[in-house]
Amino acid sequence: MNIDISALDNEPRLLIEASLRPIQGSRFQPAGFPNLGPSVYESPDGDGQIVLVESAQSMANRLESVCWDDVHNNWVESLRGLPFVEVQDKEGKPLTNSL
Repeated sequence: MNIDISALDNEPRLLIEASLRPIQGSRFQPAGFPNLGPSVYESPDGDGQIVLVESAQSMANRLESVCWDDVHNNWVESLRGLPFVEVQDKEGKPLTNSL
């Protein structure tokens, strides 16, 4: 099946509304934020509440694993050279970084 998505070329975002059900078990975990809890909002049309299942921050966290080489503690080869800040312990072993 081919879908023409050219109408989205100049749109800043895409909103998808879907009825979801868990594949395993009877519940799913919505996106949450420290000290705030789950991201529950009043629906725009005022007929109930909506919950954010995925957040921009969560997607960024997922992208980190695609971009980072754990073995070499560096960007994957194609991204090497991009700047980042690394914090090291007294022995020079990495503790954390800015990603």
